Amino acid sequence: MGERLAAFAESVLGRPGSMLELGCGRGELLRGAADRGWRVRGVEMTEAFARIASEKHGLEIERVSIESAQSLGESYDVVLLAAILEHLYEPAETLQRVRGALRRGGLVLIDVPNECSLMSRAGNAYMRLRTTDWAINLSPTFPPFHVVGCCPMSLRHLLDRTGLHPIGFELHRWNIPLPPMAFLRGWSAWG
Repeated sequence: MGERLAAFAESVLGRPGSMLELGCGRGELLRGAADRGWRVRGVEMTEAFARIASEKHGLEIERVSIESAQSLGESYDVVLLAAILEHLYEPAETLQRVRGALRRGGLVLIDVPNECSLMSRAGNAYMRLRTTDWAINLSPTFPPFHVVGCCPMSLRHLLDRTGLHPIGFELHRWNIPLPPMAFLRGWSAWG
């Protein structure tokens, strides 16, 4: 996936360059970009992930929260935010800093869950039917929790507000296999 993202960025920029990934996890995306000749750097606050990224993948990792990242004081051709914005209390502030870190003509690649998707709406309707106050999109069962939601319209608004101009949007469908019907007939969420 990292190689594919780097190849896309190269097709727009016309060359490899420098890439910063905010919330880089174990560094798989950055490793793929580095394999294509990109100069890469990551920011990751989870120590175990940062250790894997630096020890296994040989990456330069700043071990801090995104909000306090000094790496955003430097310049990059590409900044990557994969499954990150929904975890930030102030995503607009982060995107302002990202904009300041971009070289002229640079790219921000953003991946967020689509809160307006049929899957999110159906899941939330199911939770309401169960009379719970949960929302599947904003209340995952493990940290770091989703604290804001995005859909294509809200993401466009956020980008406009921060002076970033989208060159494209892609909606991805996830293939989630459902259990066989016989299983569904015998199962009830109400117990």
